[in-house]
Amino acid sequence: MKTLSRKLALTLLAIEMITQSTKQDIENILFANYLDKEGQPLAYNNIYDDAIEQFLLGYFVGIKLKGYSNQYLKQYISALYREPITIIGDEDILHACPCCHYLTLTHQGQYDVCPLCYWEDDGTQNNELNHYSAVNHSTLSKYKAIFDKQKATLTNIPYKLANRHL
Repeated sequence: MKTLSRKLALTLLAIEMITQSTKQDIENILFANYLDKEGQPLAYNNIYDDAIEQFLLGYFVGIKLKGYSNQYLKQYISALYREPITIIGDEDILHACPCCHYLTLTHQGQYDVCPLCYWEDDGTQNNELNHYSAVNHSTLSKYKAIFDKQKATLTNIPYKLANRHL
């Protein structure tokens, strides 16, 4: 059995995701995220520049794949290479989404958007199920119902489910 660091496993998955992205997907990522300190787009010649490749790797590892569990990485990399893999390294410490209850949020109540159910965490608590959330254009109760229907079609969710008894 081979052993990989979490960072290397994330990098392998990032490379796989980048290679599966369309040119338009990459350009959209660059338009929204490849910015200078003032928030203005940085110029680049083409999407295959070394600086762009480094940026994309960092973007995917640090943002898109944030919160992916070691178990998910183990399953994915093992299937990719058709051999058992062990992943070592600490997983990201994240907060539970109030809608789907998966560990996906960097901050609580600071308008982070859950990458799984797309609830924007505006601070609505679990005991406020019927409180209308302006940023989500819905109540937490309705959003949960929508996600529960969608969850039935999802396979191999990359995030850990929070312990709801904490």
